[in-house]
Amino acid sequence: MPRVTLNINSKDYTLEVGEHEMLLTVLRERLDMTGAKPGCLTGDCGACKVIVDGKAEDSCMLMAKKLEGKKIETIEGLASGGKL
Repeated sequence: MPRVTLNINSKDYTLEVGEHEMLLTVLRERLDMTGAKPGCLTGDCGACKVIVDGKAEDSCMLMAKKLEGKKIETIEGLASGGKL
């Protein structure tokens, strides 16, 4: 499995990811960041939105291994004191 370092909410996480593992899976199942929700899993509903290098993206459509060097922000990173 590829080993990558992902910068999520200004913190680096180094982990092994599956060849076709999506960012949504990494966020929810490995890093316990559950703000991005699985909805349609086809990139249509927007429940899994994250911000990658300043652009809104569907995390269910992004392969985690391709995000090394990118700045990823989740809803958890946007909240302040538990509030948006």
